[in-house]
Amino acid sequence: MNTFFILAQLLNLGIFTAFILARKEKPEAKPLIDVRAIQLLRLTYLLPIIAFAWSLFLVEYVTPLDWVCLLIAIAGTVLVVKGKIDLGTHHTWAGYYLPHAQRIHSGIFSWIAHPMYAGIIMVILSCSAVYVTRLPWYISALALLCCAYISLFLIVVALREEKLFVTAKA
Repeated sequence: MNTFFILAQLLNLGIFTAFILARKEKPEAKPLIDVRAIQLLRLTYLLPIIAFAWSLFLVEYVTPLDWVCLLIAIAGTVLVVKGKIDLGTHHTWAGYYLPHAQRIHSGIFSWIAHPMYAGIIMVILSCSAVYVTRLPWYISALALLCCAYISLFLIVVALREEKLFVTAKA
C-alpha cells in the first residue's frame, strides 16, 4: 500500500508541477503586483515541492490522514488543470493579467472564481500536512514559510483580479 500511495502522490505532484511551472509570459501581460513579489514567488514555489517529494521517500506507513491528503491534493490538481485549460489563451502566470481579457464564466469558472489559486492552496495544505510529520522541523518550517508566502500572494492577486474586473465592468 505504501508503494501505491507514493506513486500516486508522485504522479499527482508531477502533473501539478508541470501545470504551475513558470513559462515565458505573454508580451501584453501586465503585473498585478510588484514584479519583485512575483520573482520571490518563483523562487519560493519549488522548495515546498522538493520537500514534499523528499518526504514521500520517508513514508514508513500510510495513515488515514495521508489518504485524505492525497484525495485533497488530487482535487486541487484537477482544479489547476481544468482552470488552465478553461482559461486557454487568457491564461497568464500568477501575478499577471491580460489588459483586454474578459472574465471567464464558462467551464470550472462557472463554479468557482479562481480555480487555479484554490487548487494550488489545496495542494499546499494537503502536501504540508504530509511533510511536516516526516521531515526535520527546520526544513518543514522553511517549506511552510514558503507556502504561507505563496498562499498570501495568491489571495492578494485574486483580490486584485476581482477589483480589476469590477473596475473594467463599470
